[in-house]
Amino acid sequence: MSYRKSTLERPDAEFLALANNINRQSSGHSAEWHLDPDQVATLQKLVSNANTAYAANSDIALKNRTTSAAKKFAFSELKHFLGIYINALEGNLRVPDEAIALMELRPRVRHARQPLGLPTEAPVVNVVRQHDEITVYVSRAEHGQPAATVSPEKYGRFALRWKFEGETEYRTVISTRLHHTLIFEPSAETRRILLSAAFVNPRLQPGPWSDDITSVIG
Repeated sequence: MSYRKSTLERPDAEFLALANNINRQSSGHSAEWHLDPDQVATLQKLVSNANTAYAANSDIALKNRTTSAAKKFAFSELKHFLGIYINALEGNLRVPDEAIALMELRPRVRHARQPLGLPTEAPVVNVVRQHDEITVYVSRAEHGQPAATVSPEKYGRFALRWKFEGETEYRTVISTRLHHTLIFEPSAETRRILLSAAFVNPRLQPGPWSDDITSVIG
């Protein structure tokens, strides 16, 4: 799960309230925030499944092992998706800070004692493919050991830009962690994408970009 557990691991009713709030805000501002329609539709479906399973398992007359297992499965699926989806929301700069707060998500920027300048080095990028997901990890090369990597000392977030091969414009997201997962529809399987990354400072200003990496979905 990409998002910190303390946000998602809460009592069932509180978790559903959080998920329903994120779902309402995403559905109501989908066009304004340029959200991926497929991801919004997936969120709506998973939230609906979780609400239905929770209601069935809360009914004393209907509750049994089957309803309990169905609720557990629906919640697990929703939490896994939200773990990735929330990071995408926070990385999407079209989603205003006020909306992030309204959805009870962590703020993007934590105040630093001293403003940091632009990063001066491009990250080392590693890509892990799994089914219809591509997870991008960034680190910095350890001086004198190009093959070894360490986490950046000051920059705990990065910008990721990517596009399908043949497209002219990149999509860009900001990750508040040192990895980010892109989710694709099954119809995109075998398509090639080009991606690169750059460390960003707390003001979300990017440093040098890494060289483009080509990866295949699926």
